[in-house]
Amino acid sequence: MPTEAEKEEAKTWVEKHSCPEWRDGWCMVDGSLIPLYARPYWYGESYFDRKSNYSLNVQVVSLPNLRIIDLGYGFTGSTHDASAWDHTRLKKEHERLLRPGEWVWADSAYPVRPHFVSLSTSF
Repeated sequence: MPTEAEKEEAKTWVEKHSCPEWRDGWCMVDGSLIPLYARPYWYGESYFDRKSNYSLNVQVVSLPNLRIIDLGYGFTGSTHDASAWDHTRLKKEHERLLRPGEWVWADSAYPVRPHFVSLSTSF
């Protein structure tokens, strides 16, 4: 996890590039599908993703400067981002890692919670 100075730097960046009320959303999460060369032999269909590829789902939590601060991995391509997010350290320990009023930015694939702000990506 970032130091207090790194967290403050991220908050300052958010405030400068958006609006002061959003500064406490100092990190963001998104899932990425990592394509596999071929269908795995064991449980191959569980690796088949929504984009019709065989893949792994990796959850990446980063700061605005793109520094990765948490990573969830080991999920098949068919695993929904919201389910894979449940296994990250930030999700499991959010009460300890996030101060009151701080939250994580995400897209609409993730649930809305007090410590989690989901935005629709379709405008």
